[in-house]
Amino acid sequence: MAVKLFGCVCDQFHSPGAGLGMAGDRVSVPVPFYVIEHPSGVAVFDCGLHADMMQADDPYRRRLRSQEMDVSLAPEETVTRSLERLDIDPAAVRFAVLSHLHFDHAGGLNELPNATIVVQAREWAAGSDDELAARYFLPRRFFDLGHQVRQVDGEHDLFGDGSVTLLPSYGHTPGHQSLQVRTEAGDYILTADACYNCRTAETREFPAHFDGPAMNRSLDALLARRGPDTLVIYGHDPDQWGERALLSSSRG
Repeated sequence: MAVKLFGCVCDQFHSPGAGLGMAGDRVSVPVPFYVIEHPSGVAVFDCGLHADMMQADDPYRRRLRSQEMDVSLAPEETVTRSLERLDIDPAAVRFAVLSHLHFDHAGGLNELPNATIVVQAREWAAGSDDELAARYFLPRRFFDLGHQVRQVDGEHDLFGDGSVTLLPSYGHTPGHQSLQVRTEAGDYILTADACYNCRTAETREFPAHFDGPAMNRSLDALLARRGPDTLVIYGHDPDQWGERALLSSSRG
């Protein structure tokens, strides 16, 4: 079986445009996650929103609204339903690779009971430290659920064959990571929140509350890996996702 990559959308995040480096008082952007079918098992890269976010009175949604943000999540947009549409049992997912521990990237972990979390060691350390977790908005409610955790340090070959490579891309959070996936028809670099959208990749106008110099270095390193057949997919770019899905099937 060739390596296959699928892109899924776990509904939307709503925010002032400036918070995402976008024009407009209010913007709505996709909350994507990715499914990788490999001969050695299924991996996901990020896992979207927690299903409790469907409820308007969810405590974290109330916190978001107090900061002029919000999310929307429909029953058909949960991690479980997206996997089921791909004929994948959520209980069979082997790896949950987390770009970082924010609520919209780690929220669906509770739907993947048997997955091993794969995360940068410095990100896990930040999430386990009360002060850093508060500073970087890393709520343990979403990721500290008793899963097995594989902490890696820097670049990491997930399956040992070069097809799926974790790439450190620090700056958005202390241990943010991105992912490169190689298929027969082309390569993908999934930046996650190392860069929200194509415009930011061009302007380098990162929101002020992140480590801009570190994000610039990380993005330079990611873009330097591009080849002629590489597609760079940014973290929350509505232009790349169109109606709902950028990748509905594999290229390889």
